[in-house]
Amino acid sequence: MKSHKSNWCGGNYRDWLEVNLTPNCNGKCSWCIDKDSYKPKEKATWEQMAESIMSTKKKNVVLLGGEPTLYKDMVNLTSALNFNNLNVYVTTNGSMLTPEYINSNLHRIKGINISIHDYDMDRNNIITGVGVVDLKESIKALHENNIEVRLNCNCIKGYIDSQKKIREYVKFAKEVGADSVRFAELKNETENFIDLAKIFNHRYGLNDNPFVKGCCHEAVINKMKVSFRQMCGFQTTMRKKPVNVEDNNELKQVLYYDGKLYDGWKQKKEENKLITKNELKKIIDNIASGKVSTTSALESLYKEIKMANSKEEEYTKRLSIALESALMNDNDKEEEDKDPFYKSLPTSNTSCQY
Repeated sequence: MKSHKSNWCGGNYRDWLEVNLTPNCNGKCSWCIDKDSYKPKEKATWEQMAESIMSTKKKNVVLLGGEPTLYKDMVNLTSALNFNNLNVYVTTNGSMLTPEYINSNLHRIKGINISIHDYDMDRNNIITGVGVVDLKESIKALHENNIEVRLNCNCIKGYIDSQKKIREYVKFAKEVGADSVRFAELKNETENFIDLAKIFNHRYGLNDNPFVKGCCHEAVINKMKVSFRQMCGFQTTMRKKPVNVEDNNELKQVLYYDGKLYDGWKQKKEENKLITKNELKKIIDNIASGKVSTTSALESLYKEIKMANSKEEEYTKRLSIALESALMNDNDKEEEDKDPFYKSLPTSNTSCQY
């Protein structure tokens, strides 16, 4: 099974980089995908962040968080990226968007995504836990700085959860002066999940298998540019998880505020310290000698291989081959005892990912 070419994992956004700029947030969205995420202990300077961003050679950069407008060096970072001809976008809950803040900190960006999850601003404040000063005035100030404005709306049960309410939201977006709107399904959420394909009767390309048929769709509603973002079975249990997936699907790289690139958004449990090379080698030796069973060592070893630093590529490759070979030869210890890392291990072209 292969991802649709319009999806991120299908290669449609190769020239885009997402940046987790700060762990700080003044909101309290109950379904926030960042609430249980990995929080690096180190923090890079804005100069280091700029250098890391530019080293990726990506043209388009999206600054996220946390709440990115709480980042104290926003103007320095965005100015540096703008100077190097990068297109910078910010996704924010809108709580800091006074004209003064915009003119002082955001005048170097190309576009902004303001997360507004209901056309009733009081209800939106209940969802996010923060107030938005004056959305219409904020958008006016953004336009005066030639910044494109998109409203991001997560479709939530009890709020924006029907075709009628989506059309009302589009009307609201036009009234406050937004340039476009994006409606998205909730990620890793079941109780409040709204299926966009169902409420629109599969119009606009909305479908029941976003991994294969596409998760991003464009439309025009009431003369407003609208995009839809669906979640596939890797992001929600409300759809079947894709099976027999081809291994050439692309991973989304995310730059964290420690200045390091990671394969995708990391969860809190991945913050655990990696074990050392010697500890890894000991696990392999114990498998090969029969001191521990392959089954008991598999989970911890595979986890460490997946988390290993990319600078240790050759070492992790050897560990991957050793693990696979141990699995294939669990009952044949005599040959393994000669040299568990080299001589006794059969050649493998399908080592674990690392």
